[in-house]
Amino acid sequence: MTRRTVVTVVTYGLLGVAFVLGIIWFFWPGNSRWEPAVNTLTLVAGLSGIFVERLTAEAERRTEVLRAVVDELQENTRLLNDERFSPDAPTSRQVYPRLVVSAVDLALVSGALGLHRDADLVGLLHRWRDTVHLFNRRLDLTEISTFSNTISPAELAAFHRALHRENSYFAATREKLQNLLAAIPQP
Repeated sequence: MTRRTVVTVVTYGLLGVAFVLGIIWFFWPGNSRWEPAVNTLTLVAGLSGIFVERLTAEAERRTEVLRAVVDELQENTRLLNDERFSPDAPTSRQVYPRLVVSAVDLALVSGALGLHRDADLVGLLHRWRDTVHLFNRRLDLTEISTFSNTISPAELAAFHRALHRENSYFAATREKLQNLLAAIPQP
């Protein structure tokens, strides 16, 4: 059982016992020893309820952040499969789509993944963020070079071949994306 489940069971168990003792005390009021028991159990249940609420809110926030990251990574997969990244040689200069990292940035700064169990995932997200920034910068430089007035069709084809080499940054980015998608726990 998870910690949240244990705390929830304890909280509701204490409330149930306090309720039963309260009913007994109501029907047999002559025995005043039930009053401190009912009050104490209710107080302890209320305090443990605070922990249940916090654990639940933390779990919900983590789930929301993970869903946003998965959605963003799936969008990046779609962008990397865009026809402008196809291996076919372009016939003209192109503006390439850029990868996004806004949900990854949110996940890293929100604190929702700050738990010890997410340490490896946080490391992967940091590396992915750096990879995306470098990838987008390389696309910027490629576009600047290909949109200059002096580029020949042969040079344009060479840029495209470099993008699609087996050990290119494009291939490494795609591989990191697939590895990150596989590493994210399903919420």
